[in-house]
Formats: sequence, C-alpha cells, structure tokens
Amino acid sequence: MMQQLIVIVVSYITIGNCLPILQNNRLHFTPSSGGKSTNHINEINDALNNAPLFTKQFNKANPLSSLECTACKVALDAALWKYRTPNGTYPGLPGFIITLCKYLKIETNSVCEGMIHELQNETLFLLNKLQLTGSQLCGLIFPTSCPANDLSWNNNKWVVPIPKSHKGKHRVSPKNSKELKVLQISDIHIDLLYKPGSAANCKEPLCCRDNNGEVGQDKVTAGYWGTAAACDTPYWTLENLLQRASEDKFDYIIWTGDLPAHNDWSQTREGQIKLLSNLTNLLTHYFPNTPVYPSLGNHESNPVNSFPPNYVKGVNNISWLYEALAKAWSPWLPHDAITTVRESGFYTTLVKPGLRIVSMNMNYCNTENFWMLLDPVDPNGELAWLVKTLDGAEEKGEVVHIIGHIPPSMTGDCLKVWRNNYHDIISRYRDIIMAQFYGHTHKDEIEIQYNDSSLAHPVSMAYIAPSVTTYTKLFPSYRTYSMDGNSWRVLDHSTYTLNLTEANTQGASPVWKLEYSARAEYNLTSLDLKSWHELYRSWVNDSDQSKTFQKYYTNFYKGNPPNKECDGDCKMRFLCGIQTGNYTSPC
Repeated sequence: MMQQLIVIVVSYITIGNCLPILQNNRLHFTPSSGGKSTNHINEINDALNNAPLFTKQFNKANPLSSLECTACKVALDAALWKYRTPNGTYPGLPGFIITLCKYLKIETNSVCEGMIHELQNETLFLLNKLQLTGSQLCGLIFPTSCPANDLSWNNNKWVVPIPKSHKGKHRVSPKNSKELKVLQISDIHIDLLYKPGSAANCKEPLCCRDNNGEVGQDKVTAGYWGTAAACDTPYWTLENLLQRASEDKFDYIIWTGDLPAHNDWSQTREGQIKLLSNLTNLLTHYFPNTPVYPSLGNHESNPVNSFPPNYVKGVNNISWLYEALAKAWSPWLPHDAITTVRESGFYTTLVKPGLRIVSMNMNYCNTENFWMLLDPVDPNGELAWLVKTLDGAEEKGEVVHIIGHIPPSMTGDCLKVWRNNYHDIISRYRDIIMAQFYGHTHKDEIEIQYNDSSLAHPVSMAYIAPSVTTYTKLFPSYRTYSMDGNSWRVLDHSTYTLNLTEANTQGASPVWKLEYSARAEYNLTSLDLKSWHELYRSWVNDSDQSKTFQKYYTNFYKGNPPNKECDGDCKMRFLCGIQTGNYTSPC
C-alpha cells in the first residue's frame, strides 16, 4: 500500500522528464527536451535544497546500483519537506499523489483515485506518528539495495523466550489409526465481476472484468472457466472445483486464506465481510459434515495488507475483520479458539485426540504490513502464544500441524526478526511439529528449515500449496494429502489442476486432472524430512540422475511454466527459495 504510494513520488522526480545531473557534488534536476517547465523544475530543486538529505554530499563513488537508492532518498525527502505542515501532518500529500499518478499514467484514473483513497488514512497516520524520513521510506521500497537500518523492525533485535525441553507424556495413540485424507484450498481470489469474452490484457492490475474496456489488438479474451493471465477466479469455477472435490471423502479441510480478488483499489470493508460469509457458506454447502480449519490471508483486510496491532483504535482498528472471522468460523471451531480469533486472528484446536492444529496469523510478519513499524516486538503476543501452545502440546503428548498463509521464507514476504524468532521456536519443538502448510505465493512449492547455513541438519518441512486463482498466468489447482493416522505424518500429496486451454475449448467440460503425486513424481520412498532433505541435496549437488528438479520446476508453475527449461541461474533461484532458517543464507 504505502509502497505503491511512494513509488509514484519516486517516478515523478526520477522519470518524469527530468534529468539528474551532478552540480558541485550535489544532485540537481534540469528539464529534458519536451519535459517539464523550467518553473516546475525550479520548484523541485528548491525542495531538494531544503530537504534533510542534502545536508550530505552526493557520493560520486557510489556504484550504479546505488543510483536507485539515491534517487529514492532525493525524491522522498523533497516530497516530505514540501507537504509537511508545522504540526507534522501531510494533508496535501494524497491529492498530490493522485495528480501525479494520473499525469504520469502510472495507472488508470480510477485506480489512481481508488488506491490513494484506500491508503490515505493508514499512510498519513504512520507518517504523522513516526515522522519517517525519506531514507527510511526508501528502506521499505528497496530493503536490499537501499537498507534503512534505523527502521524499528530492522534495529530491534527482540527475542521471544523459549523454555528448555522437558519430558512430556507419552504420545497419545489414536483409537482409530486409519489413514487420513485432507484437502487444502488456498488463494481463491474470487472475482464476482469476472466476464467471459472481456479483455484478458488490459490497462489495470486486474483484467477479465466487465469494466476493462474493449479487447485489444491481441484479441485475447477471457475464457469461460478462467484465464491464465492477470485475472482472478470466476465464481462458477470455484463451485465446479468444490463439486468435484466433494466427490471424495475428506477427514478435514485446511483453507489457507486470500479470498478477495486483486482489485485492491475498489474494495470496501462491507464487501470483504460479505465475501467472507458467501464463501464460507459455499464451502459448507459442499462439505456440510467436514471440519474446516481456516487461516487468515493478507487480502482479507481493507486496505490490503493492513493488520494493525490491537492498540490501534479508531478508524484504523482491525476489530471489524476479526469479529467477522469469529462469526464466519464459529461453526467449525470451539469457543476457546473463537476467542483468540476475535482478539488476534489466530487460534489452536484439537483435530483428533493427539493431533493439534495451530493456525497462525502470518500478517504480523508481513513486510507489506507497515503497521508493524509502530512496534515490531511480537505483535499481539502471537509468538509468545505459539510457544505456550507448543509447550502445552508437548506436555500432553500431542503432535502439531501448523497452518498459515504467508510462509516464513528467507526470500519471501516475512520480516526477518519475526521469522528468525519463529524458526527458533520451530527448532525447539521440532519433535512434535509434523508438518507446516501455507499458501500465498500461488505456486506449488516446498520449504525446508535448516539449523544453519551448512544445510546439513533439516529441522522442519513446509508445504506451500498452489492457488485456485489464475493470477498470474497460472492454471487453477487444489491439493490433497494422505496422512498416517498414528503418527500424523504426511504420507503423500497430490495436486489437481484444471487445464484452461482444454476446458475453454468450445463444447468441452472442465476436468480436474491429477497433475502429479509427490512420492511417484520425485521417486521418494516416503515424504519424511530426511527424504526431502536428500532430494534437495541431490539438486544442490547436481547428482539428480532422475531429473526430478525439472519436474519440480514444471510443477512449481502448475504445469504451465514460462520457459520449457530452467537454466543454471534459474535453478539457483529455486534452490535458494527452498532453504530457510535462522542463519545467514549461503545464497
């Protein structure tokens, strides 16, 4: 949210027909041919000369990679100087950003107006409360190339206390140890305005909608069952998926978040609540007697990614969403679980004697949830609650499955200090955590947590399920697991995909085909942690004689990869994305 707002300001000064030059070791802008008027450029330079950044000289020795960082700091210091009032507020900033967004054609007029309207309460509150500098804001946009070490979530090295291991009770043995079958549905992103025949390539972030304008020269139109483009899921496609999946018998369902479409600029709180109720009722209709264990996605809030801690009151308070979740999830969860959902959006409950599910609210580690800047130390006490929950499970002889939306990846969207604490907790309770299940990326992935950068000692296994949505350039999918009814370990998992090229052919009917099953696909005798680790090491060491990495690459994109082969650089990115933990990555 704030990131999109800031990028517009950066674009205005750095690419808006202004040429940066060095003048007496200071960065200075001059109008390019056919660019802005001299008066306008003088106004920008006046802002730059008064901005805090320019008490320091521009470093000519900086490599080209730092130009983006320098330009960002210049632009944002200038904008903040220009629009800050004596009492530290920025009332003129939203209108300025909307004007620039339209002028530079960053997005369509409706997206410019809608997105800034969505963002302004949160953004102005945080700017006023924290009095962020341009350098700090740039650290949010470019955390790698332009780090801001003085941001609260970077320089606060907080640690959640973790008790030492103690001898718990003998593990609870279930009375009925039959094999369990589990369904995972993730990232539905339902679009109630999806329209077959509309433009699949459009000028807005989300296409295949009634209001996207005329079909372009490429003549690519939205298919009836969905479109592998910047488009979300038609309602009837989700219904078809649930109808097909309900033909099988599942012991329970895990539903790992992200229900609304990607039209972030035109959503409302009332609309988010209605959609939550709608989809909950739809799932209950097709699975009336099957337990469902949901987790909260980053798109359920309004604005998107906005999950303030509980002490934030007034118009920005998050209780409107947590109350709606408590109401929607109450048919599936016991009273004590609903209590913590209402408070903070996370919960724990027993699935069966001996098996406990812990549903995390991973938005408190989300790098795009800028509310965490207020106080990044264990927001809403979630990690302390997790430790207490796992310690109790260990004492009772239970095993645990953890579910959530955003995976705690090194290369993903989870804050480093939160992630490191989380990995320390997982490492401590590794003996009782049988598996973790996430979504968010829309891809079909695995993640292996290690103790250190040697990647020799695996700690825990996470499964990242593919999305129902096609956003972007993907086929719809869902995942099933078979689990041992005694140990609760994952025995195998299978992914089912709807090939839209075939389904959208005239006269065809949608067929959800088995894309692959993990054990057969990767030549594994089991899906235990050791087997996944050995497979990963074979990919790292290039000793993969069965070419299973290429299969992983294809499955990652749900059978529709952007390129047929994954070369050396491509492979390295994938391998770096699989390993995670509380250590400095070897990548």
